[in-house]
Amino acid sequence: MDHTICIWSVWSRDQKKARVLNYHNAAVKDVKWSPQGLFVISCGYDCSSRLIDVESGLETQVFKEDQVVGVIKFHPNNSNLFLSEGSKGFLRLWDIRVRKVVHEYIRGLGPVLDIEFTIDAKQVISSSDISKGNISENSIIVWDISRQVPLSNQVRNFFVCSFTRYFNNDFFVTSSITHLCLSWFLFSQASMAAFNLSTTTGA
Repeated sequence: MDHTICIWSVWSRDQKKARVLNYHNAAVKDVKWSPQGLFVISCGYDCSSRLIDVESGLETQVFKEDQVVGVIKFHPNNSNLFLSEGSKGFLRLWDIRVRKVVHEYIRGLGPVLDIEFTIDAKQVISSSDISKGNISENSIIVWDISRQVPLSNQVRNFFVCSFTRYFNNDFFVTSSITHLCLSWFLFSQASMAAFNLSTTTGA
């Protein structure tokens, strides 16, 4: 990892870089496109998220935090909002228009590895790097976005969950560094299916 964000031209046979962005002061952890494709937002070890105009290549806003920011994601229905999560386990909803945090979701469970909005954008699923005793049961949390409260922490997960993806109103999928992929019902204590990615191969 380094401080650089590279935007590549998919139409170039020579794999040319369309933009090289150097605004972070430390290694970059995540980059996401805005829904309209006009901006990218990035985050990293310099404890900041940065909004960049892709056409001009100029940084337009900086959002400072008190933690290394490892994951960011735009709100699917409102491009003025984005979520950030980081090393202290804080999940924050930012409003680009006012440049401030408008909601904060805190459980103090450790570094956050991934976040995913539900389809209706009323909830968000977060996964944390927790493996100490029974607290590992809370490594996946479903949050109510507007009320800032956890709706469910009974989704039990006894491994580090590094990947979370939501599919419909009923279930989502997680994967781990142990090559195990689990499919979960949204508000259930049990997984509905498990797959060992180290032994499963595609057709």
